[in-house]
Amino acid sequence: QASLPHLATHTVRSNPMRCRGLMWRRLACRRGLATLRVQPPLYILSVLARQEPQLALLAPVGRRTFAEAGGFGSQTADLITLLEELRKAADTPDSGRLKAAGPLLQRGIVEGPIPGRLGVLRALSALGSLPGRPYAVGSFFLFFLEDYVRELGALRDGETISDRASELREVLRCFHAAGISAEPLRLVYEHVARDFPEFEVAGALLPLSAAASLCHTMLATGLSSPAAVTVLLRASLREPLVHIADDAQELRLLKMIEMLIRLDYLHTQEQLPPDVTEYLSVIRDLRYYDRELRRDTALSYQLSFFLRKHGFPSKRHMLGPYPLKVCDPEERINFEPVEDREFRGGMPEDPFARKRRHLEAIGWRNFQVSSSTWGALPSYEAKAAHLRRILKENDLLSL
Repeated sequence: QASLPHLATHTVRSNPMRCRGLMWRRLACRRGLATLRVQPPLYILSVLARQEPQLALLAPVGRRTFAEAGGFGSQTADLITLLEELRKAADTPDSGRLKAAGPLLQRGIVEGPIPGRLGVLRALSALGSLPGRPYAVGSFFLFFLEDYVRELGALRDGETISDRASELREVLRCFHAAGISAEPLRLVYEHVARDFPEFEVAGALLPLSAAASLCHTMLATGLSSPAAVTVLLRASLREPLVHIADDAQELRLLKMIEMLIRLDYLHTQEQLPPDVTEYLSVIRDLRYYDRELRRDTALSYQLSFFLRKHGFPSKRHMLGPYPLKVCDPEERINFEPVEDREFRGGMPEDPFARKRRHLEAIGWRNFQVSSSTWGALPSYEAKAAHLRRILKENDLLSL
């Protein structure tokens, strides 16, 4: 570590304008041939800006200096509040306000503790996922990514491998919600594939829950690589499956991972080693029970009642990770009661659409009945006629 007087006597190695563009990411100080990389606290930067003419170019951020900014915590809270206000006023987008806050936002996503930076990134992703995407937030994400991938490597002081997996999940979810798939994200995948095995060799073992969660996020968002998926599944197979309850969240994630790889990621499936392929086949054959299977809603109960009146079995059945409340397993027919729900923004397809696509990919016929459509039918006879029409149109009723 260099002392403050020592730092004050050195010139900035990088171009001053580039340093401002990187928002004080690092100062490169030089003594002879030795290079010292430091990231001094704000009060040091403020003093340096007064002592070194070149650094004075870097101090202004908006209309405030670092010393006047009030620290990372208060700034982060202010930025998140600003982004929330813009998101709630989505009907009247104010791009000028976002542009004016641009320098402060750039600082907020590359400086300070990781939790604060991720908080700003989450707020930006929520803003970027608004319908029609009225705000251009892509540059902030690329700016964050440029700095973040440089910091990936050894675990930080006090950080566990589970913390790192959770952090990567959050980063990938933010990029996915904002609809950004940048090429530098491959460095994140490479970090998982290269560094996680080294962490485990050093004794930091990745638990099944953390490995399955990160692997599921990577596959569900489409931000993955075969090598990273292999590392995470190998970490998962270390724990015996006999100790996992048949209704556990970890088993649901593993069942979903198996189905995603089998149906959506054939390229990844071809590159999996034999031990991982065998593990996925075991997961496919395991029994998983979702407690939601026995919980009827008004829509699922009425659907089942009316369909039984027309000779449809209306059985309950588990298919991989999916509970089917109104189906005929022998004929591979499912009636899906679609409840009106609001899903998070930025999703390329909602869970019901993905479930339908997966069912149809393995040979099931799927018919969705939404609660809004069902509720608009005014009478018992209208509901019965609606279902009778669906059955007749699909040759399921010989009347």
